[in-house]
Amino acid sequence: MTEYASEDDLTAETAEDCAEDFTLTSGKVVRLRGLTRAEHLWIGKGTDDAAEIEARMVSKAMLIPAMSISKVKKWQETGRSSAVSEISNKVRELSGFGEGADKSNVRELRDES
Repeated sequence: MTEYASEDDLTAETAEDCAEDFTLTSGKVVRLRGLTRAEHLWIGKGTDDAAEIEARMVSKAMLIPAMSISKVKKWQETGRSSAVSEISNKVRELSGFGEGADKSNVRELRDES
């Protein structure tokens, strides 16, 4: 017999429950979480500017140290690109939409049409 998920099952875990420490190549550690679906939709709302989208994403997903959008933008302008990229890539992975995200279902759907 199939056991279907309940509403409680679906809403019990939050994005912060899945946060994890991430060690940068510098050896420093940050705490990150994946984006919620609402945040995922919001980060690109009203803009096609990749830097703006990245700043919004990092500001929502980086818990320690917490950074505002304006601080992330300043960091994008003055910091090492590799550090910003490491964090952005990890957030994408945690959110399920990184380069390594499984797209096999998309391919299967295309193959069926």
